[in-house]
Amino acid sequence: MTIEVPENRVRVLVVDDHLLLAETVVLALGKGSSLEVEAVSGVAAALERIAESGRFDVVLLDYSMPDGDGLGALRQVIAANGKGVAVFSGVATPAVIERALAEGAMGFIPKTLPLKSLESAVRMIAQGEVFVAYNYVLQVMGKDEPSTNLKPRERQVLAMVCEGAQNKEIAYRLNLSEVIVKANVKSICRKLGVRNRTEAAMMARNEGLC
Repeated sequence: MTIEVPENRVRVLVVDDHLLLAETVVLALGKGSSLEVEAVSGVAAALERIAESGRFDVVLLDYSMPDGDGLGALRQVIAANGKGVAVFSGVATPAVIERALAEGAMGFIPKTLPLKSLESAVRMIAQGEVFVAYNYVLQVMGKDEPSTNLKPRERQVLAMVCEGAQNKEIAYRLNLSEVIVKANVKSICRKLGVRNRTEAAMMARNEGLC
């Protein structure tokens, strides 16, 4: 199943033997976006598709496939596609995530990730960035789930960032100066351990903070 958007396309291949999930991801990511998404149900089919059509910008590879399990399958797909291959799985231990990243995976994406966050993760990987869901980062680092210690005002600002509001709009709605809003956004990013407002919004949605 394929959804194509030719202009400014980002080619995405979903490799998963759970066909209903794969088709749901294809429909959700491809609907009304610049992502060209297709799915195959096995590692062999993925290798064949890459050979036929050239490399994909992003490959979401289920870690447990009937015809190629674990790191061996990951190595094969990376060898065929090059960059842009991420593990797409329901469950993984910190050791598995670390080994996958060491083998060259561009990230670990849990299947429980909200669809909006999944699209953001795919775009990050397409731009050459590594994505690992925040709760898995904590596991790999051996840390417990932190208290974000966000102040009430910062939570208000974060909620509006999640809505896509820019600093000027947030300042107007909260009757604050843009300088104060900018400082709040910077503080939020520091407390959440992210680099920018896009990552802050994605993590907040994933962690139920907004």
